[in-house]
Order: sequence, then C-alpha cells, then structure tokens
Amino acid sequence: MSSFMFRRGLLAAGLSAPLIRPAQAQAREIQLAGATIEMREPILREFMRVSGARVRPWMNPSTQARMDRVRAAPVDVITTDAPFSQYGFGEQLTQPIDVSRLRNWSKLHPLFQEGRATPTAPLGLGANPGTMMWADAGKTKVTFSPAFFQMDSIGYNSRHIPAENNELSWGELFNPRWRGKVGLYAIDWLGMLDAALGMKALGLINPADPTNLTNAEVDTVTDFLKEKKKEGHFRAFWRTYGELVNLMTSEEVWIADAWWPVVLEVASKGIPMRYAVAKEGYRAWCNGHAISATCRNLDLAYEYLNFWLDGYAGAEQGKIGYYSTADTYKPHMAQDLQDSLYGGVGRDGGSFEERAARIYVWNTRPTNMGYYTEKWNEFLAA
Repeated sequence: MSSFMFRRGLLAAGLSAPLIRPAQAQAREIQLAGATIEMREPILREFMRVSGARVRPWMNPSTQARMDRVRAAPVDVITTDAPFSQYGFGEQLTQPIDVSRLRNWSKLHPLFQEGRATPTAPLGLGANPGTMMWADAGKTKVTFSPAFFQMDSIGYNSRHIPAENNELSWGELFNPRWRGKVGLYAIDWLGMLDAALGMKALGLINPADPTNLTNAEVDTVTDFLKEKKKEGHFRAFWRTYGELVNLMTSEEVWIADAWWPVVLEVASKGIPMRYAVAKEGYRAWCNGHAISATCRNLDLAYEYLNFWLDGYAGAEQGKIGYYSTADTYKPHMAQDLQDSLYGGVGRDGGSFEERAARIYVWNTRPTNMGYYTEKWNEFLAA
C-alpha cells in the first residue's frame, strides 16, 4: 500500500498518523491537527528537513473535530478555514497570529488582503477570509494564516450533459432530465449551501445570503430536497473523495457538486468528465493554520506557518489542483504545471485570475448550525 493510500485509510478511520521523525531526531516536536489533503508526505518531510523538528500529525476530515481536539489533547497548530478559525478564536481554543512574524504576508493574493481579486470583482458572500480573518481593527493580527484554496463548481459527464462554452448554472443540479444520476455532498452545511445556490438560480428561493440561511429558509430548502429525493432525483449523497471518484467513473453519477481533483482523476480514467464554469459564480474555500491557545512552542508554530507561505508547500499542493495563497510557489513548480494550473492552458475554467474574479460565495459555518444539522439529518432520513 502506498503512503498516500495508507494515510487516506487513517483519515477514513479518524486516526492519528504515527510519529514522523527527521533523519536525526531533535528535541523539538510539533503537534498538528489536520487533514490528508495537506499532511502529505513530501510536505511534512520537507518541513522536518528545514526545521529539524519532529512532526506528530493527527488527521481528521472534520474541521470541527480538529478544532475541538484542543480541548482534549496537546495541539500546536490546527488546519482550519475562516469560519472555523472564528469559532476556535471565540471559544478561546486558538490565539491571535501576529502577521509581522509571517515574512511573506505581503505576498498574499488580493483575495486575502482585500477580500476580492480585483477592485471590480464581486466581494464573495459568507466567510470571505479577506474580511473575516482579522483579529483586530488595525489588521495586525489574524485568527488563521491562509495557505491554500480553490474555487469549487459542478463536475459533469459531457457524454450525457451538454454545456455551452463549458458553463453550467448551479440550478442544473436539479434539472429533472438528470433524475437518478445526481450526486450531492452529504455534509449538512455544505450540501445545504449547494442546494440553496441551485434553488436561487431556479428562482425557488431568494435569500439575502445563501451561505447563512434563516431557519425558515432552511425549512424551504429541506422541503424541496425531500421532494426531489422522493422523486428519485439523487443517485448518491457522497462524503469522500474516493466515493465520488468511483460513482463518476462508473457513470452512476453524471453531475455533482464536485471537487476539481475528483474530476481530474475521473477524466484520467477515460471518462469525459469536465469541470463547469459556474454561471452564477464559484463557491470558494480556503484552508490555513491557526495556532492553539495551548501551543507549547510558539516559535516552532510560526516556523510551520512561515513554511507554508515560503513556496514549497504551495507548489506541492498545486500538484493536486490547489492554489497557493502566496505568490511564492514559482521557484518550486514546473513550468508546465504553472501554465495549466495558473495560466489555464488545457484546463477547464480558464486561468487562475479569471476564476478568482468570479467567486460568488465562500464556504461558511452558518450561525444556526444546529438547525442546519437537525433539518439535514431529517432530509437524509426521509
């Protein structure tokens, strides 16, 4: 079994990876709470090489679980996003990060400095890191340090589903023509967000902010999803990367709210799977790192955050389709990958700058999360 597959297995089980040591063990050690998408072998080993520290990674797919681990176990750095960094900060699980200690902070993309890619681009709704990550009015401290990100859209099988200029509306997820061939992400707040985007596109709901629905709007979305489920509209409610890859490769699912690496892997198997330009705009997300309130070695934690902004880790994440938040990746990335990932050569959706300028919403932890979960479970059980 490959190291990657071994780690994916650990992820599925919600288990910790074993202690990873540098060639010559040093006294310093860092406890990480993260996920397999960034705790990849090349990245961790390079950090150990440049820092001389030992790494002990604990992996879990749930950001909530990673943040709450601080309550029960030693954690120094947590992989998180804007909404959960706010949660952790509010719960006093994390501490403010001094941006003057992050040497490449000034090289962050305008999305994270200003909240939008260009002065004329829309200000993405919801948990926009550029507006939410600040811990003080002077913008000298943040709740997390953004590291890598992507703009999600719809994956579709072009053998069965037409798309002019590779553009699809979020409403296409509910087109009755694709009944029985639709996949929807099974995580409550994210599945509800994608459903709300689709319903809004169809004129079935008009929330002020689809990332943070009121209880009444949650009820409307839930009732709609129950009806679609009763009609047999959904083939699957997917939870993991591998699950969606299998569903799309077998062509059991023709269309889904998908991740770019999933579409890339399915297409590599000879299936005409493409990644649509989202007509209404992309749903973006960003992962980064928060420092635990109980961090035992603050200097080492800052070393880890700086390592992620120095370029190597950002370039490695580019190999699986994710963008670096800082413009430091180029010396570490092959030119052909730069041309594809950032330049858009041969890639659905065009260049990085084109995609970044079309962000509609950001992944968001709603304020009424408990109600989302209650109604989503009600829908799944219906």
